Amino acid sequence: MDNRTKHRKNTAVRLTAVLLITGLALFAGYRYMQLRSASEHADNVMKTLSSVIPGFGEDTGVSSSQGRDPLPAVVIDDKDIVGCIEIPSIDLAAPVTAAGYEEEGFASVVDGSPVKGRFRLSGGRDDVFRKLAKAQPGDTAVFTDIDGVRYHYRVTTQFHLKDWNEADNDLMLCYRTDDQTSFVLGCTRSE
Repeated sequence: MDNRTKHRKNTAVRLTAVLLITGLALFAGYRYMQLRSASEHADNVMKTLSSVIPGFGEDTGVSSSQGRDPLPAVVIDDKDIVGCIEIPSIDLAAPVTAAGYEEEGFASVVDGSPVKGRFRLSGGRDDVFRKLAKAQPGDTAVFTDIDGVRYHYRVTTQFHLKDWNEADNDLMLCYRTDDQTSFVLGCTRSE
């Protein structure tokens, strides 16, 4: 192989590498902007919730007889919002949409209810639940519904499941880890 051929091959390899790195950087920037926009939208919905939920952020008392099942909802930005989920130890505070609505930056009801138990919420691994794995047993989780009823839970366990029906906790927060399994934070109701 002569020097001219080697030079062309090296140039082509360098150009390909530059194009790949540029493409990855552009994608990373685009994804960052998507997540930032989702986070800002969720923050704005949380601000709206603070004016909609009576006594938002205050401990108004917890009793399974106080809450309603099914959960009441309020429409904010064309989404049915049923409340918010908070885990103060990991700085998690996010609006919760009714079942069937999914959006980055929000948690979404899968099934169950805080009144009847086996309340399951899902969210994105890279957005709303990005810090979920940092929660420790004994940490407090609170779900507040639209009526202002607060349901207190204690984190008890973390595990990976292929099927949600294998878990039996009062509150389960989940994100997909891959096509076949989900990470689940299990919580038990506390008064």
